[in-house]
Amino acid sequence: MAVWNKIEELAVWIEQQFQQTGQLESEPLDQYDWYNRLYTSTSYRRAHIQIVDKRSTHKIYILHATIFPHTNDPSPIWGFDAVCGLNKITGAFHDFSPAGDPEHSMCGEFARIASSVQFTRQRELPQWAQQIFGSNMVAAGNIKEDCEIDNLCDLAKTSLNYYLDHVGLSQESLFDYHMAQDRYCYYQKKNPHVVRSMVNMGVEEAKIREFVDKVLFPEFDKY
Repeated sequence: MAVWNKIEELAVWIEQQFQQTGQLESEPLDQYDWYNRLYTSTSYRRAHIQIVDKRSTHKIYILHATIFPHTNDPSPIWGFDAVCGLNKITGAFHDFSPAGDPEHSMCGEFARIASSVQFTRQRELPQWAQQIFGSNMVAAGNIKEDCEIDNLCDLAKTSLNYYLDHVGLSQESLFDYHMAQDRYCYYQKKNPHVVRSMVNMGVEEAKIREFVDKVLFPEFDKY
């Protein structure tokens, strides 16, 4: 229960930062029976928070959040995921994923921030993930100690504060990095666990595939 409460509090905090820095998009997402909100601002193109709360039926709580920069900005993509069971976080993933400039100063700062946090059990990344995530990505599993859960939440807060203070500062009117963002989305959709886990929780496969394609990781060049 403590795990769920802490990640739920983190989810509320993350959306508060989106609310304070952006505007809620009018895109209707009520056709999905889990929580979704999209925000946009002059600093970033798209901030998405998704919460799958199946605690009462499947003993699971999932928090997913991403921020995509504007397409003329080589800033990285901010991403955070936590998959939580009753007594532990089975998977936690956090990164500033390169999406234009792999040497961007924000990636270097994330390396510094992330290096201060260590987790007992590291997760090995599959091939699809190795194509897009940075070398300093946090990937951990079996997080059940209070100190590690707190460290994860603090890391997410510190990195998000830094990200929101700096994303958009490197926008250049004549540049276009949408293909780098499309590449990120393309490889994210290679992850089989998203569809599989939602189908196991009773979501129709066609519905979750539509969601992944159009809401979770939409590609510019696909539509």
